[in-house]
Amino acid sequence: MVSYAGQKILVTGGTGFIGGRLAERLAVEEHAKVRVLVHDWRKAVWVSRTHVELVQGDVRDRDSVAQAIQGCETVFHCVGVGGTLDDCRSTNIEGTRNVLKCALDAQVARVVYLSSIAVHGPNPPDNADEQDEFRLTGSPYGDSKVAAEKVVWQFWQDHGLPVVIIRPTFVWGPRSSVFTLQPVRSMKLGRWFLVDGGRGTCNAVYIDNVVDALLLAGVKSEVVGEAFLITDGQPCTWAKFFGHYARMIGIEEFPSVRSTARFAAPVVEYTDALLYKLDSTPAREPARTLVRALRRGLRLIRRLPARYAVMNPWDLIKYARRGGLNISKARTLLGYTPRFSLEEGMRETEIWLRDQKII
Repeated sequence: MVSYAGQKILVTGGTGFIGGRLAERLAVEEHAKVRVLVHDWRKAVWVSRTHVELVQGDVRDRDSVAQAIQGCETVFHCVGVGGTLDDCRSTNIEGTRNVLKCALDAQVARVVYLSSIAVHGPNPPDNADEQDEFRLTGSPYGDSKVAAEKVVWQFWQDHGLPVVIIRPTFVWGPRSSVFTLQPVRSMKLGRWFLVDGGRGTCNAVYIDNVVDALLLAGVKSEVVGEAFLITDGQPCTWAKFFGHYARMIGIEEFPSVRSTARFAAPVVEYTDALLYKLDSTPAREPARTLVRALRRGLRLIRRLPARYAVMNPWDLIKYARRGGLNISKARTLLGYTPRFSLEEGMRETEIWLRDQKII
């Protein structure tokens, strides 16, 4: 399909889920000379099983990135974190800027940036493609990925740095925390919920399909300066998708919440903040009696929405969304064809889950 034999390649985020699988396949299948930037050595256990070079570094530290990138022909920038606004800004935005600046200085042949469907928000229109507008939603992760993409395009337009952007949707399969491990473990504890009965459209993508797209993006000359949306190309319902996990662990049905429950989460967050403030502020008589009454009232107010605030508003909207996503550009220009169907990917995932004694 592609050829990286003998190439020296830097993978940032190679201790993570997607970057780790990419590094593994580059080394084992493509016979590339892979260098992985390691920030936290505790997370490097999985990728260390493969014949790759592990180097200490942090995308927030430009000097360590510059040292790691020396001699590399291609860079796959796969670092991306969630969490606080400051964490997302420093890693996703400024870290990306550091990688691109070092790549420009080192005159690498190409940078492939791993972005996310999150740049389009949780509810893009039906049949949305790469031309769909960026949406700022207040999510630290989503908004920082939008800003990071703008930095990537700036380096392409202003400096001519050869870049390609891959925007996968919801990446699942062996080692996927969000769309495999978390749902399976929650199901086993009886804490997993479908949204609107699972009737929303699942446009997920299996891990090796994403890596196929990344590998293509690193070698095809006609795709420089382009972005590509990546899915499995076989939309189904979330009920069908999560039903595969349910079968693996012997569950027949899930509880369901309504997508309108997204309005419950802010109520819970607001009442929790008020309760915390009341609990942490000492009160004197006669105000103490009033404070006790306020606490009781807030707990009563919180009780009803708390029953429905089982997911954050972003996930409730995401799982309720109905409609496809258009990957025709990836099929025609990138040459991307999803190799793994839902059923094939689930078979591989089940083997891994059982091997790891998770199910």
